[in-house]
Amino acid sequence: MMRYKNVLLLYNGAAGNGDIAETLQQVTRRLAPDIVELTLYQTQKEGDATRISTERGKELDLLIIMGGDGTVHESINGIMQLEPEYRPTVAILPTGTCNDFSRALDNHTIEEALEAILEGRTISVDIGQMNDHYFSNFVGLGLITEASKSKEGNLKDRFGKFGYLLSAVQSLKNPEPFSYTLTTDKETKSGEAIMILAMNGHYLGTAGLFLEKTLLTDALLDLFIVQEAGMTLVKNVYNQTFADENGRREAEGLEVFQAGRFTLETDPSLDVDSDGEIYVNTPLEITVHPEAIAFIKGWEEG
Repeated sequence: MMRYKNVLLLYNGAAGNGDIAETLQQVTRRLAPDIVELTLYQTQKEGDATRISTERGKELDLLIIMGGDGTVHESINGIMQLEPEYRPTVAILPTGTCNDFSRALDNHTIEEALEAILEGRTISVDIGQMNDHYFSNFVGLGLITEASKSKEGNLKDRFGKFGYLLSAVQSLKNPEPFSYTLTTDKETKSGEAIMILAMNGHYLGTAGLFLEKTLLTDALLDLFIVQEAGMTLVKNVYNQTFADENGRREAEGLEVFQAGRFTLETDPSLDVDSDGEIYVNTPLEITVHPEAIAFIKGWEEG
């Protein structure tokens, strides 16, 4: 079993629907025997997780984030302010709605995450940078952003467990197309789209995308350029998830490729969804920081 000297458990009491007191009791009971100093910090407002991760990160052996994707996103933006040698190892205890990045680390439940912490299994993963901000899982705009912002029907809440990407495609009847110019180190692509998505992780709304092809350590993002909505797109996303390289290139209305760095301009300027948080607009300059943070990782299934 791994033994830690200085650990901070950063938690969002508003994440998820469970009993936070009961969860904290479970967590501290399992971890306390193997930690010399364990500090609990409850976030009170937006930005707290970023601030405390920056202020306390370099003192820690381990930073435990207990919350959903939004809390993880805030914390990552704090940790990335630190020089690489001062960044703590990070563990995620999933208590949010989707917990997509925790799933990518094979920690689907709190129990799985606790076991991985005690075993000390780690993986150094890539972190994306979007202008002056950072993301662990994805950046998207167009249809996905409108679905995230939609109050009618609470799409993200209703469909999170089934993949709100696909649910949004079926539910939003008339998505607005936009013009884009996307430039990588190798080429420039331009045209009209209803959604552009850059994935670092494997999951979106708990739906696994390209699980066999997506790596957290390859310094690349999987880019999806979506030209049309409806059931045709749903079928093509499904087919490409299980297709070989030839199949991936042939899907109608859906282009998929990889890049480690790119710029993106749109007309009009659009809101951008980053790990489920919306606070940036296009244009974007996106790059990948290879193996930037060490995370506690669970066992892969199968």
